[in-house]
This record gives sequence, C-alpha cells and structure tokens, in this order.
Amino acid sequence: MIARRMQMPVRPNAAVDVSLPGVEALDLLNVRRCTGERQGHSLPYVMPVRLGVLGCGSIARTAHLLSLARINDAKILALADANASNLAAARPIAPDARPVSDYADVLDMPDVDAVIIALPPALHSVVALEALHRQKHVYVEKPLATNVTDGERVVAAWQASGLTAMMGFNYRFNPIVRQARARIAAGAIGTPIGVRTVFATPRRAIPPWKQRRETGGGVLLDLAVHHIDLIRFLVDAEISHVGAEVRSIASEHDTAFLQSSLTNGAVAQSMCSLSVVEEDRIEVYGASAKLTIDRYRSLRVEETPPNTGGALGIAVARLAGEVRALPYALEKLSAPLKDPSFPLAMGTFVRGVRDRAPVTPSLSDGLRALAVIEAAELSARSGRVIALDEQPAAATSDPRTDVAGA
Repeated sequence: MIARRMQMPVRPNAAVDVSLPGVEALDLLNVRRCTGERQGHSLPYVMPVRLGVLGCGSIARTAHLLSLARINDAKILALADANASNLAAARPIAPDARPVSDYADVLDMPDVDAVIIALPPALHSVVALEALHRQKHVYVEKPLATNVTDGERVVAAWQASGLTAMMGFNYRFNPIVRQARARIAAGAIGTPIGVRTVFATPRRAIPPWKQRRETGGGVLLDLAVHHIDLIRFLVDAEISHVGAEVRSIASEHDTAFLQSSLTNGAVAQSMCSLSVVEEDRIEVYGASAKLTIDRYRSLRVEETPPNTGGALGIAVARLAGEVRALPYALEKLSAPLKDPSFPLAMGTFVRGVRDRAPVTPSLSDGLRALAVIEAAELSARSGRVIALDEQPAAATSDPRTDVAGA
C-alpha cells in the first residue's frame, strides 16, 4: 500500500494534509521524505540531510554535535577545525565524519548539503558567503558578522540564493521562553511596559580572539546579542533607540549596560558581563502582571500578579507550579548543556533543509540584532542615545514566509 502511494506526485514543499481520504499522516510524511531535495533535485529514495560542522570548539561539541547525533534525518559527513585537539575531541561524537583542518575542504564536498558555522565570529560572514555561493544551506552561530556592512552582504546573498538559512539564536526554542511569549501575546500581563534582563558568566580563561572586539570578542557579540533577540521575540516589537555604557574589567568590552526603547512603547534594561556571576534572567513587566524566566533556576515561567498575597501564598503557588513543570525538568536534564533549546534549534534547521522551507530565526534577525549592537557601541563612544535609523539601512525582510520555528 505504501509503495503504491509513493507513486503519487508530491510537491517537495507541500504541507502534510491529513484530511486526504484513506491516507494516513505518517504515510504522507514518508512520501514527503522520500521525495526530499538535494541541491534542488528530487531523489526517489530516503536520504538524510548531510552536514558539515565548521568549528569544533566546546559549544560545537557539547551542543551542536550532540544535538545532531540525536536527529534521525541528519548525518554528519565532515568536521573542520584548525585545532587538532578540537578535532580529536569531536571525532567520538561523529565517528563516521571526515575530519579536516580547513573549512574550505568541507565546502568543496559535493555531497554536503548544509553546514553549521561555529567558527570564531570574525569568520562567520566570510564563511557564510562562501557556503551560500557553493549552494550549501547554512546555520550561522551568533553573531551573524562583526559589523552591519558584512551582515548585510550575507543577508543579500541568502535572499538571492533560495537556500535555507538560520541564525543561531537557539534560546528562542527554550520551552519556557516560548511559553512566556505565548502568555504575553495572549494578554496575560496586559500591555508590556518594561523588560529587565541579566546575562552574565563568571570570569574564566577565554581564547585570544574573545579578548578583543576587532576579532569578534566582547560581551555585546557574545551574550548581549542573545538578549537583544529575545527582547524582540518576547514582546514582538523592534528596538528603536539604545543607550549604552561599555566597560573593560578583565578583557576588552567584557561588561555592558544597555537601555533600549521599543516600538511598542516599552523600555528594556540589560546588564551583560563576562566577569561577574553566572546568571541568565529576563523579567517582563506588564500593566497587570510580571513574567520571569530564569534559564538556570526556573522550570517554568513565573507569573507574579499585582498583589502577591503574602509569603505563604507565593510559596504555595510556586510549589504547585514546580510540580506541573516536571516534564520540562526531565527534558532539561537529558538535553545537551541541560538546555532543550539546542536540539530543538538543530531539529528545526534540519527539517527546513530537508523540506526546502524557510525557518526562523532567520539571518535577518541576526542582522537586526547586529544593528542594535553597533548602535550601542556608538552610544558608548559618544555618550548619546542612538536611534536605530542613524545606523546604515539594513535589509531585514525575508523574501519568503517564515514558517518553521515561528
């Protein structure tokens, strides 16, 4: 029966229609997979998305590679890193992959469909452009580039390519972040008024490129870029103005304070540092309640009403919420780096490549965040609040409709 169904003409990007009489959803999904595209050509048999991972540092190994290893539709064909010890540490995770020291060797492999770009930030835009030119789908770790001009070149190349491209803003996929976004959109806190965020790590040894802004280092490109994206994502508004102070405590630009105005009237305050304590916390204040997300300490979105009802009421509500959050706790414990966002992001990218479908967050989202960072740096130098329209115009529209990962 399944063999007969596979003779049906199927569009590679067609949505699965479970309403067709006599056709089960699972069978249609199999048909869709069996007609998956490779470099724009339909193949008559099942084939996984074939990937190259460019950069095998600690995050690539513990987040990207471990996540990809769990995805049935993904096959890691190649690993690239100029550091031999990084390659050696990555090989047990992907034992069948070909290890090379030069990322260009992976881009030259005709059987590699897509690449994960997890190299130092100064190489992100260069490698992304080369990959798109060679018709490879791309997942670009944050930041998209180290400046807006280079980021615009990457976005323009992607928009002209018709390929699937995704920005490495994986925290959008964290279940409690998505829950918070849905609650805000549903009006649970009323009109958003303010956002307060902290993203910080303890002082630790960092590679030389992370110690200087010109080589892609500094807290704005490392941590703040994530919270800039999450502020936009959570309250569904753009940042219109930004003021900033940037300090160098242990390395160049390792601590930053931002105050941003949003197009919906809300104001966001953020502190980011590579030299204090480990914390990743976002609070969204509305006219009728507050939502709190603490990536390290929360198992759920914490919702605070205008009147808390005293210490006992708070404790009872918190205990009940933690019990309901048990499924997320189990998911978190089993995830790479104890964060479910990494496998969910990798899965979204692989499905987008397999189905030749647009995904979010897109490279346009990476460009928007980069524009805010450049404005913050200009503010820190000039002592002025910077309007985003003072920055070079950024091509921010996706020529296709973003559907996956939205």
